[in-house]
Amino acid sequence: MYMFVLGGILTDAFGRLFDVIWGGIKWIGRLLKKLFQGLVDLFVGFFEVIYALIDGLLYFLYKIGVLAVKLFLLFFELAKMIVSLFVGFARTLASLVYIPRSGSGNGYSEMLGKIFTAMQPLKLEPIAYILLFILWMFTAVAAIKLLSSIRIGGE
Repeated sequence: MYMFVLGGILTDAFGRLFDVIWGGIKWIGRLLKKLFQGLVDLFVGFFEVIYALIDGLLYFLYKIGVLAVKLFLLFFELAKMIVSLFVGFARTLASLVYIPRSGSGNGYSEMLGKIFTAMQPLKLEPIAYILLFILWMFTAVAAIKLLSSIRIGGE
């Protein structure tokens, strides 16, 4: 019987001792949390600002790259259009001159050659050049109007 009483006293004593020790550990933990929470918040805030600056800088560089690519594509398409315009103009001017030559077995080429030979004294070539140039200009303006009227999306 004395054993049970002695066991109960020891159990209560060690239970209270460990409760006091555990309470002290919790108190030290709360104290350390209060002491270091401000420092942790300061570090977190500092690194959030650094992260936001890096994120903004990388986004800015990305947008500069997108702009550079768009400008390159714009100038590339513009250069293609100018080259096409000059090539078309040169081909049109080159096609203004008709040189009759022997055909491939049909009688039209020979007949046209005779007509052009007979029309040489009339000196109609300058008028034909002017009319062909005007026709080419009207065709170019009509093509530009047609291309500019096309909307993105097929409207």
